[in-house]
Amino acid sequence: MGGAKEPVCPGCRTRLTPLPGPSCSRCQHPVGPEGAPCGLCDGWPEAVVAARSATRFDGVAARLVQELKYGGWTRVAPVLARPMARIVQRGPDSDPILVPVPTTPGRLRRRGFNAPELLAEEVGRILKIPVERALSRPREAARQVGLSPSQRSANVRGAFIVGPASKAVLRHHHVFLVDDVLTTGSTGVAAAEALAAAGVRSVTLLTFARALPGLPGA
Repeated sequence: MGGAKEPVCPGCRTRLTPLPGPSCSRCQHPVGPEGAPCGLCDGWPEAVVAARSATRFDGVAARLVQELKYGGWTRVAPVLARPMARIVQRGPDSDPILVPVPTTPGRLRRRGFNAPELLAEEVGRILKIPVERALSRPREAARQVGLSPSQRSANVRGAFIVGPASKAVLRHHHVFLVDDVLTTGSTGVAAAEALAAAGVRSVTLLTFARALPGLPGA
């Protein structure tokens, strides 16, 4: 897939699939041709102002995520982070902070790293945005893969905690909440709710890939 210096070849990097349109201006989920209201993000909390993903979760993108998370191929993190950095939008007066979505202690011990943290570090390095490891996820839970949307929401409800030392750092800031893949948004929303309760002004969910189950090509 790549050489000794660059882990992913140029051909594979050009085969990342753009998200289909037309899409919701808030969350990028495909909507009807008449601009129908989005059925995915209608119930999201007000603090979540946007969700942005660099590519669709299929083909090369899916393989890259799998190799990073489950294959331990950490060298690929900068490859995923570069397109993520390109889609970050910040206003002239904004002072954003990157916060990675944490994994559980058990998964961290098994894998030895947290993929969203690697991605946040790389995006922060590219854009000169600080990274705050503000969230923890102390409770072990079932993996989100294979769960229905309602099961996903229940699985992560109340799962995230903002550390006391991070509250003063985050207060009144805009946060880019970094994860590898967005499917229903339940994980990001649960984490964003914890951040909003800690005084964060607003949250953008920032992921490398976007899963679109049930749509052509999924």
